[in-house]
Amino acid sequence: GDFYDFFKIGDDTLCVVIADVSGKGVPAAMFMMRAKTLIRSYAETGQPIEEVIKNANRSLCDGNDAGMFVTLWAATINVNTGEMAYVNGGHNPPLLRRKDGSFEYLKMKVNFVLGSFDDIPYTRQELTLSHGDELYLYTDGVTEAMDVAGQLYGEERLHTVLNKETYDSSNALCHAVKADVEEFT
Repeated sequence: GDFYDFFKIGDDTLCVVIADVSGKGVPAAMFMMRAKTLIRSYAETGQPIEEVIKNANRSLCDGNDAGMFVTLWAATINVNTGEMAYVNGGHNPPLLRRKDGSFEYLKMKVNFVLGSFDDIPYTRQELTLSHGDELYLYTDGVTEAMDVAGQLYGEERLHTVLNKETYDSSNALCHAVKADVEEFT
């Protein structure tokens, strides 16, 4: 049920989405594909990110007799200016590392999940990224990984491993998190 997507809208805008669909199996996979397609379709029209998510939510609610839902974090980023507009629909908070700083959880308003109520407004939030800033996105598969005693990996441990050292690439950072989760579990 987890998915991510990123794509260009015009020449200057990058759209980034990370999400998690409730449930398992074929129904969850179908709902995930529907969500991903709707979000991309609405985003490609150039609508503001809060309208994209509001319209995707409305469409996902239509005929959702199984009561499935999607958590997501979605953003549009102007690649020239670094201006980022984003919406959090009940998803895990990303971590932001400013150039020469440490990763910190992005403080934000969390909106309701998608697929449950068709008249929910979604609040747009904004920040400007600078050259060298890093954004770390993840799903609850990281923070809800369990050890043999049933303890969760957790947000604090993720924060610690991200700040443990300076990684020379995003690939190295992702491998370090994956190795730490595997060691924990």
